[in-house]
Amino acid sequence: MPVNAIAYLGSRCFSLRVLLVLLALTFAVAGDHLPLLGWADRVLFGLLGNSPATDLGLMQDLRPEAFDLALAQRGLVEPHWTALAVRAGLMAAALYLVLAVPAMGAAVALPVTLLIAGTLVVMQAAFMFYRSAWLPLGEVVLLLLGGFVIMLFWLQPHRELRALTDNVRAARVRLGTVLLQQGNTDEALTALEGCPLSAERLELQYEIALQQERKRHYDKAAESYRGILQHRKAFRDARERLAALDSLQVGGGGSGAGQFDSTRTLVMPESAVSRPTLGRYEVEREIGRGAMGVVYLGQDPRIARTVAIKTLSYQAFEDTELEDLKARFFREAEAAGRLNHPAIVTVYDVGEEADLAYIAMDYARGRPLSEFGRAGRLLPLPTVLDIVAQVAEALEYAHRQKIVHRDIKPGNIIFNPDSGEVKITDFGIAKIADDSRTRTGSVMGSPLYMSPEQLKGQKVTGASDIYSLGVTLYRLVSGETPYQGDTLANLTYQILNKRPRSVREFSPDLPNGVVRLINKAIQREPDKRFTSAGTMAEAVRRLALREVGEGVS
Repeated sequence: MPVNAIAYLGSRCFSLRVLLVLLALTFAVAGDHLPLLGWADRVLFGLLGNSPATDLGLMQDLRPEAFDLALAQRGLVEPHWTALAVRAGLMAAALYLVLAVPAMGAAVALPVTLLIAGTLVVMQAAFMFYRSAWLPLGEVVLLLLGGFVIMLFWLQPHRELRALTDNVRAARVRLGTVLLQQGNTDEALTALEGCPLSAERLELQYEIALQQERKRHYDKAAESYRGILQHRKAFRDARERLAALDSLQVGGGGSGAGQFDSTRTLVMPESAVSRPTLGRYEVEREIGRGAMGVVYLGQDPRIARTVAIKTLSYQAFEDTELEDLKARFFREAEAAGRLNHPAIVTVYDVGEEADLAYIAMDYARGRPLSEFGRAGRLLPLPTVLDIVAQVAEALEYAHRQKIVHRDIKPGNIIFNPDSGEVKITDFGIAKIADDSRTRTGSVMGSPLYMSPEQLKGQKVTGASDIYSLGVTLYRLVSGETPYQGDTLANLTYQILNKRPRSVREFSPDLPNGVVRLINKAIQREPDKRFTSAGTMAEAVRRLALREVGEGVS
């Protein structure tokens, strides 16, 4: 068997500290039957008695009777409690050696041990000279000094092992911290496997559990809290958080333990559970829904910024169409990220998690224009013309950046009645004109507002947005749209083949200039519409000044 294997086996089956305890027990129980143990008392008696001749005789005669005779010649007697005192001293010495010495280390323990041994000798001398009593503390002194020498052989490997253990723990905690900062909670937990228990490890595991809560991995967070509680029953608020997580089971406890609903809208759990997060953004509440996902109100904790977070839930789509939808979703961030205009929402960040993708963008305060597109809720004409002019100017800017929105409609335009500000949202199906990834022949957008060329799957240009904005204007001044159909096929047929319904059918008092502007914007042929969105914006501004006076500024 190799030497290393023998050493390892010995280290598992044998301990020097156990040996010291056994020695102390042997001294206490069988000390009277081991004459050699009395050697230390004979030496001390000879030194304290200052009688070399007597000392030499005692060293040669180890019989207990000889030592008793020497004590009688000096007039010394042993107190009746001597045996109890010696046994207590032996046990105290053993505990000091196996517990205190490792904690202090050899450098500190050496002077302390010598001081204790010296104190025992002085105590023995004091009893001898002032009380004419002999207190046989030699066994205790012998165990103390001999045991310290034995512990020196234990301290060195123990110190190296403890240093190695501390290094392993520190390295694993540092690695886990880095992985957690990168958002890799599973890898961070793996890094802690086999890590010696410590306050630092439990703190990191607690932070991992909090991060799992925020990412809505409630089952994993519950397991992390259970792991913490196995080691420490009252660690911070782990027990309360675990109880709160258990209440989030699917069906209110009707499902198996640890199974949580991760497909529903992000709910705000009770206060004992952390708010969900998407990336670094804390989700506060749902503020809207679209064809591609849910929109949430969130906070960027780093700079205290309120954001709108648009999501695309992967579980709502088939795998065959998911890749295309994801590409379109991230194209929104790419397209809008290239735009910097006061009437276009600003995209701050884009990210992806296990079950959804998200885009964090400027939170446009106000209401969608779809709320003002019904009879009885129509906005004043000057306000409508001002809104359309702002949108047209923003589209002109986007078109110069070679970006076509492709889904202009009232629901994608946010209007703030208090400030009059307008924001265009949802570039999710925007087409980058010079982007070869965009496929022709694919139909995207809202059919009621889609241009004929878009419905045909033809090449889409800025003229398509002009058409959609014309239909939007039609809706805002009349509460209706140029075409209506019971089915998508019927609606498509009307847009491609029929004349639009006159806006005057729904708004007889509409100025002639507004009617002509709408008719020009919604021409079936793109080249018959306004030459650009900027041209349309100028026409709207002129119309406002001419027909409704200074109501549009």
